[in-house]
Amino acid sequence: MKNFLFNLWYFPLKLWYNYKDWRYEQKCIKHLGMKPQKMYVTKEQYDALIEAINAPPDPEAQKRFHEILNRRAPWDKE
Repeated sequence: MKNFLFNLWYFPLKLWYNYKDWRYEQKCIKHLGMKPQKMYVTKEQYDALIEAINAPPDPEAQKRFHEILNRRAPWDKE
């Protein structure tokens, strides 16, 4: 009975998420002209990516980024 109740709740949810995946694919085909791309990486490549994401930013690059953001936009009036 417990398994039946779980499937009773889980089945519509699974249908909904499959529908959302299908809709996402259809939107990509319509707007981009192609299916969404999948990327497969090895465990070592994944670990290197996560390490790069979690690494603290370079102080010089961060300083330059803040300078760029603090500039006045060309279309803004003084």
